[in-house]
Amino acid sequence: MKDSSSVELRHLRTFLAVAETENFTRAAERLRVTQPSISVQVRELERALGAQLFSRLGPRVALTPAGRMFREHAAIVLGKLNDACRAVQDTEDLLTGHVSVAVIPPLHVPWIPRVLGDIARKHPGLAVSLIEKSSDHMEITVETGRCDLGIGILSRASPNLTYELLRTDEFVLLERSDGPFRRRRSVSAEELGQRRLVVLPETYVLRRITDEAFRRARVLPRYSFEVDTIEGVLATVVASGLCTLMPRVVLGGREQLDLRAVKLRNWGTRLEFGLIWPGSGEPGSAARLLAERLRATVRRRRPKS
Repeated sequence: MKDSSSVELRHLRTFLAVAETENFTRAAERLRVTQPSISVQVRELERALGAQLFSRLGPRVALTPAGRMFREHAAIVLGKLNDACRAVQDTEDLLTGHVSVAVIPPLHVPWIPRVLGDIARKHPGLAVSLIEKSSDHMEITVETGRCDLGIGILSRASPNLTYELLRTDEFVLLERSDGPFRRRRSVSAEELGQRRLVVLPETYVLRRITDEAFRRARVLPRYSFEVDTIEGVLATVVASGLCTLMPRVVLGGREQLDLRAVKLRNWGTRLEFGLIWPGSGEPGSAARLLAERLRATVRRRRPKS
């Protein structure tokens, strides 16, 4: 080697473009420079290395043995440079970035406030737009690009989305600590059929799951109050002394309500909750950070029975 200090990044980019296209003209078009400029840079590189890198075959060129060896290492050097640039951009994105998130109502209070608290303390420049969406509309919102990621029930129904499981959950009966089943570890569907219940409207996936479970058990439920928010249902349970059926996860962040969970015997309904990602494209650094904080939150938050 004669003088490696004279080798510049522009030489590497030009060399790799010629090696890939096997043609000086096409390499010039790719790099948006003139063909003479390509020829000059290749000659400068060969002079600096003291080796011929290409064999000229009319309009086409082919790598020499020295050229093939140099191509392998040149690609690594440019790859490392791109990684370094991406790392800097990721850092800048986390200082001033933005991420939009769709979340279903049952997971909003249990998971999101702690995640946003972590971000507020550790990444104060990161902005988050949070949209509460029903399970039916969650996947459409992410698939159409209106949100960077979703947090909800994993249907695994769309080939255009990627699903990441965070927690498998069960339906339970929720009641006040002094409720009718306070001395019980589990209850059956038949016993529930004798109790007045507070439920969500039929537009909610959780309500439809509840209805289906009662149908399978051949039990006619007694729905006394139909309330259209999770908060409203739980507040009504506290005020009325009635019971409701919900995934256990909804107890998270609501310890002040003093509700207890009772297992449902032979209920057979479990839900998968997690992240819903667009199936194409690389998630941005802000979205990856929020997902990382959410994973940590789910790992350490387990509501008590």
